Amino acid sequence: MKILEQIEKISDIGKAQNTLQREINVVEVKHLWAQLVSRYQIIETTDLFNNFVVSPDLSLILNQGLKVLKSEVAELEKIMMTYGIPLPKRPPAGSDSSYKVEEINDEYIYTRILGGISVFIPIASSAFVESTSPKLRELFKTYLMKEIDLYDKFFSYGQLKGWILEPPAYRI
Repeated sequence: MKILEQIEKISDIGKAQNTLQREINVVEVKHLWAQLVSRYQIIETTDLFNNFVVSPDLSLILNQGLKVLKSEVAELEKIMMTYGIPLPKRPPAGSDSSYKVEEINDEYIYTRILGGISVFIPIASSAFVESTSPKLRELFKTYLMKEIDLYDKFFSYGQLKGWILEPPAYRI
């Protein structure tokens, strides 16, 4: 797929926006839009949760995740501008909270973020499967594989912390 992606990129050099728009379909535009909106929402939620994190290791993990999300947002915004796709409204730049809520603890934050990652995997998979453009399919594949790897690592982190609800062993 890399060869087709490179050929497509080279052939796109110097093309007008309206010509480029004919190379992608409405489903791909929907997926680009959904991927960007989802990342905006995840960044906003993670910024909010960061105000309540106690554990330095969880804070480090959230901040590393934010860096990855922000670079993906920049990449998606650039692609959408290239094709002339209107960008959705950006969320606020940050979220500072001056109070602590006792119910929002590290385990709660971890559980919500793990749930968000698990919901995002089928979205990323659908974007990959439904795309016909080699370069967009490669982009969606990269995002899907990153998401699966992130889920695996984040799940293992939760197991180390004792935050994963393990079902009881099945004994005959």
